Amino acid sequence: MMNDLQGLHILVTRPEPQGAELCRLIAAEGGYPVSFPTIAFAPPPDQETFQESINALGKQDLLIFISPQAVYSSIASIRKTWPQFPESVQFAAVGAGTAKALRDAGYNVTLQPESEWSSQGLLEMEELKAVSGKKIAIIRGVGGRELLDVELARRGACILPVIAYERTLPKIDVDPCLNLLEKRIIDIIICTSYEGVRNLKILLGEAGWPYIKDIPVIVMSERIKSLAHNLGFQTIWVTPNPSMAAILDVCRNRNDHR
Repeated sequence: MMNDLQGLHILVTRPEPQGAELCRLIAAEGGYPVSFPTIAFAPPPDQETFQESINALGKQDLLIFISPQAVYSSIASIRKTWPQFPESVQFAAVGAGTAKALRDAGYNVTLQPESEWSSQGLLEMEELKAVSGKKIAIIRGVGGRELLDVELARRGACILPVIAYERTLPKIDVDPCLNLLEKRIIDIIICTSYEGVRNLKILLGEAGWPYIKDIPVIVMSERIKSLAHNLGFQTIWVTPNPSMAAILDVCRNRNDHR
C-alpha cells in the first residue's frame, strides 16, 4: 500500500476555490495535480425571484445551504440585504465543506450531519424530524436535487427555495489535458459531482474518451458512481464522505481498490 501521492498525476475537475485547495494538498504530498475544472457557475437565470427570496430570509426559521457554492453565490446578496439576521434565524449545512464556507463568511452553523454529508444525512438529524409549521429556506443551484424540499414539506415545513446559481459548461482549453492523456500520464481523475463527470466526457469529446474511460475516477457517492458507470466509465472509486481528506485517502490507498 502506498502511503503518499509521490509521482502521481491526478486530474482535478473540481471548480474553484475548492479545486485550487485540493491541488495544493496533492502537491504537498508529492503528487502532480492537473487542474481541469469541468463546471463553471453563472448567476441564477431569474434574478428578480432570487432577490425576492433573499428578501424573505430574515423571516425564516432555518436556512439550509446545500453546497459551498450555494454560500459563495448568495453571500454578497445576503450581506447586502441582511447585514444582521434576527436571532431566531439558524443556519444549516449539508456537509463540512459547506459549514466551513458559512463559518468563513461569519455565520454560526447550528445543524450539520456528523458523518453522512448529504441531504439524506441532514434529514436524519433529530432537529429536522419535527418541523411542522417551520419556515425553511433551501439555498441551492438550478437543477439541484429537491430531496430536502420534498421531504421537509412532507413533514409539514413551509419551504422557500432559493436558486442562487446555475451550473454551466466552462470555456476551457482542452488541448493541454488531451496531450497528457495521449501520453498516458494521468493516473487518477477526481470528480466531486455528477455534472463534473458528465462535463468531463463532453469537454474532452471523442478525442479524449478512449483515454479517460479506463482511468480510475474518484467520486463522492454511490449515486454518482452509478451515473458515471452509465456514462461508460469503467473504474470508479467511492469516498466514504465528500471531504478532501477522504479524497486524498482514496488516492493514497489506491492499490486497495485494484
